Amino acid sequence: MIETRQMIPPITAHTAAGRTIRAWDFKQKKNLVIAFLDAGSPATEKFLRELAGQAVRLAELEALALVIFAELPPAALAEFSPREIILAADMSGRAARAYLGKDALRNGGPAAWGIFVTDRYGELYAHWSGGGNVSLPGVGEILGWLVRIESEC
Repeated sequence: MIETRQMIPPITAHTAAGRTIRAWDFKQKKNLVIAFLDAGSPATEKFLRELAGQAVRLAELEALALVIFAELPPAALAEFSPREIILAADMSGRAARAYLGKDALRNGGPAAWGIFVTDRYGELYAHWSGGGNVSLPGVGEILGWLVRIESEC
């Protein structure tokens, strides 16, 4: 797994609309929240709902959330996707393994989740990961890191 103050590895993912998304598309433009989540998890739905409720705050902090799934996300999750939140799939699992380690996927699905907060240059400031019953971080905590990044820039 990558550590804080390192540059993030590349991400290439695809949206349901067929758009290719790369983390570097936003370099020097946006702070990023990169989340590798399980599309079928109730915790993911709750997290996305809370994050969408903070879309205006993400825009104020010049941030964008890239939410990456192992497969194309269900259409029901699209309602949680304002402009500041991009839902995409990393079906090869390459990005998930680069961020979460070689055991990030099992049987084609996620074995772990991870959330990473970077500045606009790709430097990792904060990260959380877990699996099973480990809770996702609160959206407020993630926003706190984005505030810190903006204050340091």
